[in-house]
Amino acid sequence: MFNNADNVENHLRANGHRIWGFVVYRCTYSSDRDWESCIERIQEDVRSGMDMYNGHDLLQEGCFQLTVISDAGTLDGASTQAVRRDFNAWCGRMVHEEQGSPEEIERRKQKTPLWFDDWLLPVRYNYCIQIDEDSMRSILSSEEDRPWVKIIKADWKPREMEPTQFVPGQGWVMEIRGRYKDVEYDKFHTEEDDEEYPPIEGCTDEDVGWVKMWYLSLMPGIYTDFICPYNWETVYVRPPGISDG
Repeated sequence: MFNNADNVENHLRANGHRIWGFVVYRCTYSSDRDWESCIERIQEDVRSGMDMYNGHDLLQEGCFQLTVISDAGTLDGASTQAVRRDFNAWCGRMVHEEQGSPEEIERRKQKTPLWFDDWLLPVRYNYCIQIDEDSMRSILSSEEDRPWVKIIKADWKPREMEPTQFVPGQGWVMEIRGRYKDVEYDKFHTEEDDEEYPPIEGCTDEDVGWVKMWYLSLMPGIYTDFICPYNWETVYVRPPGISDG
């Protein structure tokens, strides 16, 4: 019922936040010029996306930030796990510096339409973008059909398996225990889902906590999709596949 610019605005109001936009980790340092061109292409895509929704007011200074984290000493060639650790630490330091004190955030909160009040997980602090050498080259290449970046889920952990048990109608299954908004939930699956996949950074789970994403769908499209935490499963494609969002 709302376009993506409306969705961003409503989500900001529901959270009491004033800044939106992904945080980008620079994990390649082969060329400063190429890096600047890469970031400009992403920014241009954001502007083009907002043209479709008449949402340029959300690109004003102090509202939209494409924050780049850059440190050649620690991030050049960094793994997704290393980026995730740094991003979570960054969020712990920056959320109130960017969005204001808890009291200020609470004062800014507004009632919003439909489901925005139910999903208050701020996208900016739950997902980040990683651009490594391969990703940067895909964006700059004129021959790449689907240039991509990596999107990393901040709260991802390898699944934890509980002892097998019998579930009526399903037979013997394993139980995956997880948490969402500090509430435990159970998800059952059959033995067919226990397939071990080729390791990616040592992880043999189907969900490795990050996805290659076609960069032309990043903002505001994928950003607003991630307002609902369950949409991760909708867009996720195990690497090396590339998700269109």
